[in-house]
Amino acid sequence: MSAEVAGIVLNTLYVSTTPVIIAAALGTPLAAWLHIRGGRAAAALKALFNGFVGMPTVLLGLLLYLLLARTGPLGSLQLLYTLDAVVIGHTVLILPLYLSFALTALAGVDPRLREVADMFRFSLWRTAALHVREAAAGLAAAVAASYGRAVGELGIALMLGGDIRYRTRVLTTAIAHETMLGNWDAAIQLGVILLAISLAVSAAVTALGFRYRG
Repeated sequence: MSAEVAGIVLNTLYVSTTPVIIAAALGTPLAAWLHIRGGRAAAALKALFNGFVGMPTVLLGLLLYLLLARTGPLGSLQLLYTLDAVVIGHTVLILPLYLSFALTALAGVDPRLREVADMFRFSLWRTAALHVREAAAGLAAAVAASYGRAVGELGIALMLGGDIRYRTRVLTTAIAHETMLGNWDAAIQLGVILLAISLAVSAAVTALGFRYRG
């Protein structure tokens, strides 16, 4: 593997792993709170998150581009055409997806667990922790699905990162670049690396989820 390809792989890992960690850190407690709280407000938020799952990435990339552009509200931060901008875009993209999967996983937890928690007067956070533990396998699937979405995303990486060689190029934009040049062998090799990363992370996260639940 050349130094350039190694840099592309590292860029890909950064803009895929960081958003998933952020989405899981924010989404897990929020999903647990919504599941335990219930009610119309929680149902409305669930419907809103499910609606955002299908949001076109081109539209999301455009909105974030306008936000981060030099003349935009956050232009002074000079984030556009950096890997951090791609991280922001991927986080916004996958957070609704993670929440949707997490809520589905929590909905599968035995409802008698809530009755036991109420009987022993557990705190909200202890009750939420119990539900998260029981839904660990489903939450791992949410992480795997979110990672697969982030690592394979092209539009946001291209619009916010700019596909700048040695700086913001990631596997998806590199594959598109080599394809446009007609370098099929290079594009296929990069695609194999992308697929290997996605499968390896999915397998590792799924195994950890089952192990955590015991």
